[in-house]
Amino acid sequence: MYETTGIRGRRLPPQRHWPGHGLLILGTYENGKLIYRRRVGTGFTEAMRKSILAQLEKRPLDKPAFVSVPHDIARRARWVKPELVAEVTYSEVTPDGSLRHPSFEGMREDKRADQVVMEMPTTAATAITANLDPHMGKEIARAVGVTLTHRVMYPGTEVTKATLAAYYAAVAERMLPHIQDRPLSLVRDTDGDLQQTFFQKHKLPGMPRAIHDGQLEKMSGKESRILWVDDLAGLIAGVQMNVLEFHVWGSLRQQPNLPHRIIFDIDPDEGLGFDDVKQAALDIRGVLEALGLQSWPLLSGGKGVHVVVPLVPKADWEAVKNFCQDFAELLARTDPYRFVANMSKARRKGRMFIDYLRNGQGATAICPWSTRARSGASCAVPVTWDELPTFKSASAFDVFAAAARAQESDAWEGYFDVEQTLTERIRKAVR
Repeated sequence: MYETTGIRGRRLPPQRHWPGHGLLILGTYENGKLIYRRRVGTGFTEAMRKSILAQLEKRPLDKPAFVSVPHDIARRARWVKPELVAEVTYSEVTPDGSLRHPSFEGMREDKRADQVVMEMPTTAATAITANLDPHMGKEIARAVGVTLTHRVMYPGTEVTKATLAAYYAAVAERMLPHIQDRPLSLVRDTDGDLQQTFFQKHKLPGMPRAIHDGQLEKMSGKESRILWVDDLAGLIAGVQMNVLEFHVWGSLRQQPNLPHRIIFDIDPDEGLGFDDVKQAALDIRGVLEALGLQSWPLLSGGKGVHVVVPLVPKADWEAVKNFCQDFAELLARTDPYRFVANMSKARRKGRMFIDYLRNGQGATAICPWSTRARSGASCAVPVTWDELPTFKSASAFDVFAAAARAQESDAWEGYFDVEQTLTERIRKAVR
């Protein structure tokens, strides 16, 4: 076990109170400086959360005490004085000095916070490797409070629930910023052969607590029940429920009326090849750049590419959806032999449908790094624009390749740092 200082951090609208199920940002001291070591959100009982929250609220701080914190985490955090010491277990220390798979054990009162340094384990740490060892997957699931039953999840493969648990542990650092606190739709398998899958948007009896259930009010004024996850425990709980796909809203549950991103899903007619899809994605990128919007490509794990545009959440769903429809119709008018903005299969023949319908409130799109309910255990994986032309299909990554990919440099570097809004000037430019 290793001691780390816990500093409070949560992504919240300013007017809200901190919820009792928040994450702790962890740090240790090095030469008198507080060094960021990652966040922990598992291992807490409800009583622990309430007790820790009460202690944190007595220690507000205007700015972080850390030397530095990743930007996407810092901009969502609430800071407190680094005076509390937590005991945390973890599987290993990554090359950049972060804790992998930390789990909260309890608070310590026998040690001052400024005495907490990184301790070296007495035995070699067990790393999660790209081969996704099922035994390791079971151990990780157990560590986050999930007991896995045995089941092969993809016919003709050796990919079991334990394999998928190891996979999500390997990609969690990259995936969680895209899924935390976002309303979800889950695609679950029923028979083990991928032939009987179904969408789930609401709580069903027997669901694990790591998959949260709540309510929000939509722009229409109607109340809606939603699901969401906060951490690795939620992802692995989904695995135990036979979840093969995690689909997310484009907004946070705390700000349900303000989308954080736009998605253009390029859906080709069956007669078109992947080269056509890639070129379409590059062309869409070019038009977006001309409008002043940066975008990133996602291999969907199916047959298409998603062009994703992060936004500062200022425009509401109606404005965003209208822009996306106008954008799709603009492409269809200027290049009618390649693009269509009508979802009719008959009108799509030989062309690509630019699916703008994923940009309405309540609509969802596949989460980056999610597995897909498709043979071969493919995954939705972020890539760079430079490398997109080199891929031969949208399902280029299975769980093994995607796990290895997640350990490399971030293909979407800068995605969470970009500050761009959907202005009236941009909206008028595509009408």
